[in-house]
Amino acid sequence: MLFAIAYLRVSTSKQGKSGLGLEAQLTAIRQYCLANGFILLLEIVEVKSTRKNRPRLQEAFALCRKHKATLIVARLDRLGRDVEEIAHNVKRNIEIIVVDNPHANRFTIHILAAVAEEQRRTISVNTKQALQAAKMRGIELGKNGKMLSVKNKLEADAFAQKLKPVLNGLAAEGHTSIRKIVAALNAQGVETFRPGAKWHRTTVCNLLERLSKTSNAQRAV
Repeated sequence: MLFAIAYLRVSTSKQGKSGLGLEAQLTAIRQYCLANGFILLLEIVEVKSTRKNRPRLQEAFALCRKHKATLIVARLDRLGRDVEEIAHNVKRNIEIIVVDNPHANRFTIHILAAVAEEQRRTISVNTKQALQAAKMRGIELGKNGKMLSVKNKLEADAFAQKLKPVLNGLAAEGHTSIRKIVAALNAQGVETFRPGAKWHRTTVCNLLERLSKTSNAQRAV
């Protein structure tokens, strides 16, 4: 028999309470286990962890050793925030499977982590350069150097409200999981906030979170 321990991580307590992010990770892991004959023994959830303090990840490693199970994560970044941390974790004498790249071994996981870190560095540099260029053109910047985005927020809120009836209709048809909502929106050709793009778990989760925030704000008035 193939046994597995699922490890899921979200960065904030707010995400942990809402389930956003966790649901997508858990769905991906459960589907992988079902398709590949793994018996999922436990689902370990870490909320608001730091690089030096991940007690739930250590617990997951210990349980894998105890039950001779494989550690399964939805994405590579759940194992660590940088290549050094990920490399340290994959060196353990425990089998690890990353669902979005299931054929990766210890060596390729290390390489993928290095590539992802370089991509994040490049994005950070490009963002800083774009903000500096905007500042030189006289565009007002907000707190921490971010461009003021009230207009974008209002447009995104309006877009979310526009799609609310569509989501309600999907729910009535039984499309209640993130996976099913993504598939239905793409099948029906429903446009995303950025025309031409496809729906993904992240965009659907962001949409649902925006609707939830708007609903809470309206109830508070």
